[in-house]
Amino acid sequence: QELRRDPCGDSSCCWLGYKSLCRNCGRPDVDYNGVVYGNDWWVGSVVRYTCRSGFMLVGNPTRYCQPNGLWTPKPTCLGMCHWGRIEISERDLNGTCNSTCTFKSYFGPPKQGCTQIDNCKKKETGWKRFFVQCVPCICDCALSC
Repeated sequence: QELRRDPCGDSSCCWLGYKSLCRNCGRPDVDYNGVVYGNDWWVGSVVRYTCRSGFMLVGNPTRYCQPNGLWTPKPTCLGMCHWGRIEISERDLNGTCNSTCTFKSYFGPPKQGCTQIDNCKKKETGWKRFFVQCVPCICDCALSC
């Protein structure tokens, strides 16, 4: 009855749980290579984004319909062209030398032209040095297309 009386001028009585039944954000936009999941666009609703194979999601994978009727920022899908494998110091991956390269991901500034470095494996050099060194890692290197 309250909903019928109030034409949702100020949304004061048009809330059902956490959702406003007065205002919605409209269909959320999505990149050509992205996919959005969720068909509820009322204030308080959340949608989830993923990217098609070969593309990397940059940004928050979820968007929230805000009380002002606008979605929170949209993530983007960057195309990744695999370039090959490179050798990189473990220090470049996490700032330490602890001989645990496996399964590291790197999303910092570009290294040797790579925009994404992941799937890092420890490289066995077969010889020891008398001073402390970072273990070299062999990593997959990808470039943005």
